[in-house]
Amino acid sequence: MATEVRMLRLSDTMENATVVSWLKREGETVREGDPLLEVETDKANVEITASVSGTLLKIVAPEGALVEVGELMAYIGDPDEPISGLEPAQPEDAETVPPRLPVTEPIPSRRVKAAPKARRLAQELGLSLEQIEGTGPGGLITEGDVRRFQEAQARKAPAQADLAAEEELIPLTALRRQIAERVSLSRRTMADVTTVAEVDMSAAVELRRTTSATYTAIVVKAVALALRQFPIVNSTFSERGIVLKKQINIGVAVSIEDGLVVPVIRQADAKSLGEINQELDALASRARAGELMPEDMAGGTFTVTNSGVFGSLLFTPIINYPQSATLGMGKVMDTPVVRGDQVVIRPMMFLCLSYDHRVMDGAVAVRFLQQVKEYLEQAHTLA
Repeated sequence: MATEVRMLRLSDTMENATVVSWLKREGETVREGDPLLEVETDKANVEITASVSGTLLKIVAPEGALVEVGELMAYIGDPDEPISGLEPAQPEDAETVPPRLPVTEPIPSRRVKAAPKARRLAQELGLSLEQIEGTGPGGLITEGDVRRFQEAQARKAPAQADLAAEEELIPLTALRRQIAERVSLSRRTMADVTTVAEVDMSAAVELRRTTSATYTAIVVKAVALALRQFPIVNSTFSERGIVLKKQINIGVAVSIEDGLVVPVIRQADAKSLGEINQELDALASRARAGELMPEDMAGGTFTVTNSGVFGSLLFTPIINYPQSATLGMGKVMDTPVVRGDQVVIRPMMFLCLSYDHRVMDGAVAVRFLQQVKEYLEQAHTLA
């Protein structure tokens, strides 16, 4: 009996995936655990391995197909097993009805009245006389009517050509389509608000110099500690109520060639700054090499995103659904600030917290953000 190969749910947010390539062909022998095909999910490209040994009898989902979770993709069985019956079964109540061709009623042809010169000119220019309105006696199409029609068409053509020259269609990858769906879902379902704090990063700059930790790692550590004090920020909204997450798993947005992925630092509050920095570096390298696995991006409870590396001062990050908050980091920039009676230069950074107002009120969100600010301005405590 042939074994069905069906699409697995490879992440907690996955609904479908695109078949990138089959690594085995029909008729080839496969062993249990062999890479069978590569698919592109909402998070990464993933190899799916064979769950049984045998022969790849039939591929049902070709390369490029969008396959829903649980949908049939192929059959594996004995090499002499007939494949004629291995077709996806139609629902029992589905009726096979031969396609009906549309019935077109004959349209009586109308005789077009046109002067002989007009007919010859229209033929030379490849124009249909039926499109031209005649201005001669009784609606007769004249040579002038044909020329005016041709000139009008010529005026339209450059505009259409210019428009085509100025546009290029970029097909949506599975990752880009999923990003679009996720951010749209976040905006549709959440009452999102953004609050901003300015942080003196002097202590963080010194910590970075002495430990080689990145600003992102330092902020992740500060956020992890602050989440311990404000567990409501580490939660999700549901119809049953607000679900507090017991683990502090911080996702960090990583820009890759065709989109954005969010690998997760698990139990970040229990890790040292050095461990967070090392893990972040490894995850970012694997992300850019396309080597992340779905489990690397599952289970996040809060997200940090750093647009400052691209020169952004501040922004309003979109919450990573179904989490309740996302923290955006701006650029660390030398800025004149007042300290006592003096104007001095300090490395300043904007922190932008977007939060779901259904889950927490502004006072809680601001206090959480101020706690992160305090940790960063006393960064020596994070080492």
